[in-house]
Amino acid sequence: MSHPLAFMRLPYAVLTMLDSRMYHYWMQPVHYLVRTAHMISMAGFFGIDLVLDVALFRHGGRQALAAVSRLILPWIHSLFAVAMVTGVALFFYDPVHIGSRSYLTPKLLLIAMAMGLVAFSHRRVYRAALGGQPAGTTQARVVAAASLALWTGVIVMSCLNSEGVPKVFLR
Repeated sequence: MSHPLAFMRLPYAVLTMLDSRMYHYWMQPVHYLVRTAHMISMAGFFGIDLVLDVALFRHGGRQALAAVSRLILPWIHSLFAVAMVTGVALFFYDPVHIGSRSYLTPKLLLIAMAMGLVAFSHRRVYRAALGGQPAGTTQARVVAAASLALWTGVIVMSCLNSEGVPKVFLR
């Protein structure tokens, strides 16, 4: 029985083309540092996103959102940048191994969807809430829930791509 997401795997020829042994050997001594930076930045990013999204859920959360956002918006942007750069570096460290699993493409699609949601909702929801409009509107709650769902999905796909699904669940 093949994996249900096998059709989403990146083509093996593309993965081998992206594989650079020189880069792999250059990064090998610092791989654990890059992976650590990736995990910490990803956790920090998700934690900050969680705080912002919870503030959007609250009725009259305008003051809380405005106060919190001034402190943490620079951090969320920086942590996202570190997570993306280190994630790309980790992919190119071993593209054949990472890309051969079935969960990389769904993870990338979820990241793209989450970034699209941010682009769509930044002016309509986040800026409006920071500018004094009520934060707890239905639109803000939908955006907050979608953001949390998408980023949680990214984390789940990352875990599944690293470890795989236990065979007991694939029966």
